This record gives sequence, structure tokens and C-alpha cells, in this order.
Amino acid sequence: MAPVVAEIALENRNTFAVAKMNVATSRQTTGKYQVRAHPTYIVFQGGKAVGRSGGFQLKAQLLQKILSVINN
Repeated sequence: MAPVVAEIALENRNTFAVAKMNVATSRQTTGKYQVRAHPTYIVFQGGKAVGRSGGFQLKAQLLQKILSVINN
């Protein structure tokens, strides 16, 4: 999934930012956002988690989920 996420980040860099977190070294944050599976995608707006998704997804599916959350 990393190459797909990197493509989405590059192609949409003027619309939203993408950040990556290492769950092995960020246990407090992992617990705070209840990350139980890998990969987990969380969409933030205004500092709050407003959407989430997980597991393998096609590029178009993941992008559509992100855009549907940020455009609402």
C-alpha cells in the first residue's frame, strides 16, 4: 500500500497532506486512535479524526473515501 499512498499524496499535495506513523514507536498515538489493524487510514480535519478506513484498498477506492470525508 505504501506506493499507492505515496501516489495519492503526490497527486493531491495541493488538496490535503498525508502523514505516516510507525506504530511500533508511537504506541501512545496508536492507542489514542485505536489502531488495531495495519494499514489504518485516519482522516483529520481541524485536528480531529473525522474518518477512518483500513486494510488493502485500490487507489481509486482509498482516494474516493478521503475525498468524500474532506468534501463534506
